[in-house]
Amino acid sequence: MEKIRLYIDEDLTDRLAVALRSRGFDVISAHEVDMRGRTDKEQLEYATKNNRVILTRNIKHFINLQREYYKNGLLHNGMVVTDYLPLKELIRRITKFLNERHPGEMKNRLDWLQNYK
Repeated sequence: MEKIRLYIDEDLTDRLAVALRSRGFDVISAHEVDMRGRTDKEQLEYATKNNRVILTRNIKHFINLQREYYKNGLLHNGMVVTDYLPLKELIRRITKFLNERHPGEMKNRLDWLQNYK
């Protein structure tokens, strides 16, 4: 089964990408690809262009982007939002998410990391 390719927004540490890659996942961080300081829409566009699901702590803005994309018939590869969690718990939940979901399920969907406790 095809695995989700994850893009981590700049509001989360790039150590998260390193930790997830060490577990065999295809993950990159905004910090690693020169996307710091870009707007949320630019972050989502980058993730979409590169066939990745975006993970962010910027819940309010990405819920609004989800609504905007839906209203305008725009497509994306998926969004996952989370509140603040300690790094160890964040890694555990993201690992569970990445093991349970596949790319087709995430198309144009917003999911909450709290669903993967």
